[in-house]
Amino acid sequence: VDAGAALAAGIPIVLLAVVLDRTTAAAGRRIGAGEAASGPVSPAVGWAVAAVATLAVALGTRFASALEWPATWTYGIAEPVNRAVDWMTDHLYSGVPLIGGTADWAGHFTTWVLDPVRDGLQWLPWWGLLLIVAALAWLIGTWRTALTATLAMAAIGVLGVWNPSLDTLSQVLAAVAVTLVLGFATGIAAARSNRVEAALRPVLDVFQTMPQFVYLIPVVALFGVGRAPAVAAAVVYALPAVVRITTQGLRGVDAGALESARSLGATSSQQIRQVQLPLARSSLLLAVNQGVVLVLAVVIIGGLVGGGALGYDVVFGLAQGDLAVGLVAGAAIVCLGLMLDRVTQPTERRTTTKGA
Repeated sequence: VDAGAALAAGIPIVLLAVVLDRTTAAAGRRIGAGEAASGPVSPAVGWAVAAVATLAVALGTRFASALEWPATWTYGIAEPVNRAVDWMTDHLYSGVPLIGGTADWAGHFTTWVLDPVRDGLQWLPWWGLLLIVAALAWLIGTWRTALTATLAMAAIGVLGVWNPSLDTLSQVLAAVAVTLVLGFATGIAAARSNRVEAALRPVLDVFQTMPQFVYLIPVVALFGVGRAPAVAAAVVYALPAVVRITTQGLRGVDAGALESARSLGATSSQQIRQVQLPLARSSLLLAVNQGVVLVLAVVIIGGLVGGGALGYDVVFGLAQGDLAVGLVAGAAIVCLGLMLDRVTQPTERRTTTKGA
């Protein structure tokens, strides 16, 4: 539980991801615009110059015996980060005037959201839940979709982990709801403003590429141990994908449709609600689907911080070397993911097929 050491290892992962992302994105833009062929320097000459420069720098540093990064140019962040985490725990966890502490928020979220959803799912008879899953999948998909979703849900009962799976499902549904509310609102803001999108890009890079175990430590420091911090970790992990897909979908809306709406006197909110959101429906459905899948991927992480249910079974099986317990829980998670995928995404598949 050393947040500083974890962050010191996580930041280089983020920086490597940023380098690769920016490099490949720039190359893609050049190729797409045809600049690589029409620029003042041909691609072959550019690659040759880059290779010669790289070789010259490599030979120069070797002859100068400067292969290692200078020790005086480094800065250890572990101690300041750990002090910051300790400060958050001491000042934000509880006793904050008027708004209460983060522990109070976690308790309220568990009492008012997680518990009712879990109890409601577990109150339903097994056959009733199967009928609900089949109906939802059939309404937005095909009979094959409904059959696949129903069989996946029924397999959970066959595996003997029905109640833990519904507990996990309640956490996933709550995390997805929070992710979609924040993701859609942030995506709309980014789609409407280039400055907002540019400011969010490095933040989303960090959230999307930082290993989950790194930000799990401050989440636990803020929210304690339980299902609420597991949901918070899932939201942080899934939010970047939802924001980016939403932004891309809204920006891809036909400019002519927006211009027509503006010419008819539509306000900004009317353009969003009546033009952009309906035309970007397929992208929004994809954002929902990706949010569900990514949230479900953090179930195991939730088991490490008191999330219980299937995540705990997987962690327990790994820790005790009990393959049966871990494998059954893992198979149930796969079945949940298959069911949720069929329920949230088949509309796009069906629409695409008909359009073709």
